Amino acid sequence: MALPSYKDIVELLKKGATVEAQEQIMALREGAIALQEENFGLREKVKSLEEALRTKGQLTFDGASYWLMEGNSKEGPFCQHCYDMSGKLVRLQDWGDSWMCFACKNLPDKKAR
Repeated sequence: MALPSYKDIVELLKKGATVEAQEQIMALREGAIALQEENFGLREKVKSLEEALRTKGQLTFDGASYWLMEGNSKEGPFCQHCYDMSGKLVRLQDWGDSWMCFACKNLPDKKAR
């Protein structure tokens, strides 16, 4: 849908067509609101994608699970299956000789570290 231009609204007002001009102004306002909502959604999506990209750049894989590297610190481990399938970092729990993912029930071996 094309939005009415300012010039078109001014021309309507000059002709004395105030009702039509008001309708065009309302259409312009609705279009502006729709654009603001779209802009907000796109900004949120960009923010989410930037965060995912930052996280991906900090992940290392040891053959069984992921670790998040922040400077000299190493956080994790995180479930390889959950991250590869849904992009979610699910922390693994100590389960004796292996790790346990409570989300997908994956049991990666601790020896891969």
